[in-house]
Amino acid sequence: KNAFCKYFKTRTNKTFFQFLIEIRIEHAAKLLVKNKELSVIEISELSGFNNISNFNRKFKEIKKKTPFEFKNSLSDS
Repeated sequence: KNAFCKYFKTRTNKTFFQFLIEIRIEHAAKLLVKNKELSVIEISELSGFNNISNFNRKFKEIKKKTPFEFKNSLSDS
């Protein structure tokens, strides 16, 4: 496990868990675009997050908007 994590970090310049969170947030963003009837809580759970506050924090770190702002900006355009 440690050898994989070290190898992964040297190849990608990010930890495996950072990479995993990015994949989950991208999945959540796609769900927000395609499934407007789903709530943010449902999308966070479908994206592998067990904690809504952690999901909101990580989403904002990566997308520079909260999931709610992201979802609302889609309907504005």
